[in-house]
Amino acid sequence: MTGGRVTWARMSALADRLSDRDKEIVNALHQARVLTGQQLERLIFSNHPIANRAHIRRRVLNRLSHLDLISTLDRRIGGVRAGSSGLIYVLGKSGQRMADFLNGNTRTSRARSPHSPGPAFLSHALAVSEALVSLTEASRRTGALIRTFQVEPYCWWPDGLGNWLRPDAFVVIEDDRYEVSTWIEIDQGTESLTRIRNKLVTFERFGQSGQRPPDGLLPTVVFGSPDLKRTEEISREIVRYASTAMQFESVPQSQLATYVIGQLHS
Repeated sequence: MTGGRVTWARMSALADRLSDRDKEIVNALHQARVLTGQQLERLIFSNHPIANRAHIRRRVLNRLSHLDLISTLDRRIGGVRAGSSGLIYVLGKSGQRMADFLNGNTRTSRARSPHSPGPAFLSHALAVSEALVSLTEASRRTGALIRTFQVEPYCWWPDGLGNWLRPDAFVVIEDDRYEVSTWIEIDQGTESLTRIRNKLVTFERFGQSGQRPPDGLLPTVVFGSPDLKRTEEISREIVRYASTAMQFESVPQSQLATYVIGQLHS
């Protein structure tokens, strides 16, 4: 399905031909926006034997690519040596309409041709995607359920003062007893500490305002940082500029999923 108009009727006919796994891939890319081949393998194909995962992943993704449901960007993570695991996937034009169809969204906004964003934006977007993949892996180990995972701009929330809180992601985790919500800030170490302070103050004001939070629960704000040094720098800013209206935490990105799910038992 590479030519012609992407109509609702064509989406309905194509959806009947897709497997549950195919639809899961479309929804994962709709949710995360960008995912590498390696991330998709961990997210979707983990139930296959390790020796077969890469082959099955390549076969399935190639088929979905030929249907224009998914597409690859010009850039690749890890260079040519990374092979297909380093390819970066997004929804194709048909995939964008399919995601709308699968989620019951009847909007008529035009599907856009995939394009490669700048390196800094793409690196940040993939770090946010890694949070989703890591949380999914951790949820499988612990039995927790990811009820909500939204990226920007869908996770943005009015601050009650005419502006918006702009976290990178919003996640709700639950088990059979508890539920916790988290605003995630993925820090790449490129922003000044002044920007970090401003974010802390903005979230703190929201906590003090008594405004209704998403899902009815006041989220914890968790900064995921690239290394321990940056994690400690942000922790010091939290101590200096945040009070008690909101709960803040700074952790290395490698420990982000463990911390977010661990809130269920803290």
